[in-house]
Amino acid sequence: MNLLVPWGFYGSGNIGDDATLQGFARLVARAQRQFRVWAGSRNPRHSARVEPSFRYFYHPFSDWTRRWANYRTSAVVVAGGTPIMDCHGDWPLDEVVPLIECVHQLGRPIVFVGSGTERLQREESRRIMADRVAPIVRYWTVRSEPDEARLIEYGVPPKRVRVAGDMAWLLEPVSSDWGRQQLHSWGVSTTGRLIGVNLMNEKPVCERHPYLFETVAFFLDSLVENYDISILFLANDVHEIRGFDRSATLQTFAAMKHRDRTFLAPNEYWPPQRMMSLIANCYVTVSMRYHFCLFSALQGVPFIALKRSDKVADLCWDLDWSFGTNLDGLRVEELIALFETLESQRASAVNQLGVRIPVLRERAGRNTVALETLQDC
Repeated sequence: MNLLVPWGFYGSGNIGDDATLQGFARLVARAQRQFRVWAGSRNPRHSARVEPSFRYFYHPFSDWTRRWANYRTSAVVVAGGTPIMDCHGDWPLDEVVPLIECVHQLGRPIVFVGSGTERLQREESRRIMADRVAPIVRYWTVRSEPDEARLIEYGVPPKRVRVAGDMAWLLEPVSSDWGRQQLHSWGVSTTGRLIGVNLMNEKPVCERHPYLFETVAFFLDSLVENYDISILFLANDVHEIRGFDRSATLQTFAAMKHRDRTFLAPNEYWPPQRMMSLIANCYVTVSMRYHFCLFSALQGVPFIALKRSDKVADLCWDLDWSFGTNLDGLRVEELIALFETLESQRASAVNQLGVRIPVLRERAGRNTVALETLQDC
C-alpha cells in the first residue's frame, strides 16, 4: 500500500524533526502490512540521506514527483510534529487544514500519527478544529495523555484518539565515541564536567520573557564559578534564516562572564545519532527544545527542561521528571536550586530515565494503530 506524507516540515535543518522521520520509518517497518511511503520535504536530497527508506518530493511546490505520488497513493498520513497549535499565529493550521480538506475532497482517508498538540490560544483556531478538522480525520495517535485531552476538548471523538508516544523514542541510544572525538577536534575537554546547553530565540517566548537569556547566562556563570563546570552550546535547529538556536546562543554568550570556559559548537547540521553522541559526553544538559530533552533522556543524561511550551511540559510529565521549570518569573536562584537538587540526586535521576524510557518506547510502537485503520483502503 502506498502512503502519502504531504506535510513536508522535514529537511529544514531541525534535528528533532529528522529524528521523528527516522522514528516513523521504524514504525512503518514494524507494521503488519507493507507500506511504500512518499514524503514531502523542504530538502528531498537531505531527507533521503537522513532516512533512505522513503521516497521524497519537494514541499510546498507541486512538481511531477508530487503529482506522481498523489496519483499512486491511496491514503494520507501526517507523521509527527506539532500540527495543532497557534502560538505562531496562523501557522501551522493555515498549512494543515487546507491539506486535510483537499484530501477529503479527493475521497482519501487521512490519519495523524505520533502528533503533538498545544493549547489553542484563539477562539477561531478552536472553531476551525471543531468544524473543519475533527469531522474529517479518521484517526489520531498522540504523544501523551495531555495531547489526547486537548484533542477531545477541540472536538475530536474520544474513540478516534489513542495515546502512543513520540516516534523518536524508537531510535536506539548511541555510543559516545564519535561525540568525544568531535569534541576533542574542537579543543573541548571531556575529562571534566560538561553542561550541554540548547536554547532558542522564539519570538512569542521572548516577548513574554524579555530577560530569559540574561538569566540563563548568570546561571551558567554560577555553574562555572562554583562547580568547576564547562559549557557547551549546541543547536538542534541550524536553519540559517530562522536562526532560532544560533541567535539564542549568541545572546546568552554575550551576557556571560566566563566565555573562556564556554564553547559554541558550529551552526552545522548533525544527524540525530551524532547529536545524541555529543550529548552522551555531557554531565547534564539544559534545553528549551522538546527533542533535545528527549535525546538527553535516550542517552541517559539528566536534563533541566526550560518549559517554553506544552510539549516540553508534557515530556516532563511523561517521564515523571521534576527537573524542569516554567519560564514565568524565572530566576537565577531557581535554576541553581534545580541544578543542586539534580546534582545530589543524579544517580536516582539516571535510574528513573532507565525505568521510564522502555515504557515510552513501547508506547511509541502503538502508533501502528493509526496505520491499521487504513487496512480497508
